[in-house]
Amino acid sequence: MLVRGREMAEFVRSRLRDAVFGTQDGLISTLGAVTGIAVGIQSGEAVVISGLVIIGVESLSMAAGSYLSAKSQRQYLERLLREEEQAILKDPEGERRELWAMYRARGYTDQEIAIMVNRLMSDKRLLLEDMAHKELGICPAALEEPVGNALVMGASYIVGGFVPLIPYFALSLPMAVPVSIAGTLIALFGFGGLKGRLVGLTWWRSGLEMLGIAGLAAFAGYMIGRLANLWFQY
Repeated sequence: MLVRGREMAEFVRSRLRDAVFGTQDGLISTLGAVTGIAVGIQSGEAVVISGLVIIGVESLSMAAGSYLSAKSQRQYLERLLREEEQAILKDPEGERRELWAMYRARGYTDQEIAIMVNRLMSDKRLLLEDMAHKELGICPAALEEPVGNALVMGASYIVGGFVPLIPYFALSLPMAVPVSIAGTLIALFGFGGLKGRLVGLTWWRSGLEMLGIAGLAAFAGYMIGRLANLWFQY
């Protein structure tokens, strides 16, 4: 049950990280880009086309980055596990001494340690799991899943990216810009609040933090668009 709990915790941590990063980046980067394009080019069609291209390219890029990162981390941890497995096979008595030292440092009695160590030494798989967890901080059954991470990252970016773009499909440009900004900021505050609840933080503080970052990105995009518009006018 404890191992299952660790597996689930690692799974949720990994997926939550990619979902938060993907959605947040989709919302913020797309908002900044389409706001800048809308102000600079003054064309709703150009905003929609550019927004779709940005979402498509960036979602694939983010998914690829997540896949490669997760794969590299998994390969590194698998190497550590192989090394630990080889150490168990080559020097089982050395591993026994390490177990005694670890459990003694945690305050167990010699009688309790003897029972636990004998049980672990009788099962090499169980011994590897225990040593990996206590010595390396690794849960062998809960390593990163590169494909799953990539899918979550890419899908989250697409979902986040469409929030600031949708108003440009239905509204005139002068109305779409403020609606896009307002809708995205509301979504960011809500998403930040949800993230705060999931990780045990004050929901409104987490929402305001994400809202502040997005506001700066939107303002930067707006100013870049204005400067580009002024530049090409002269």
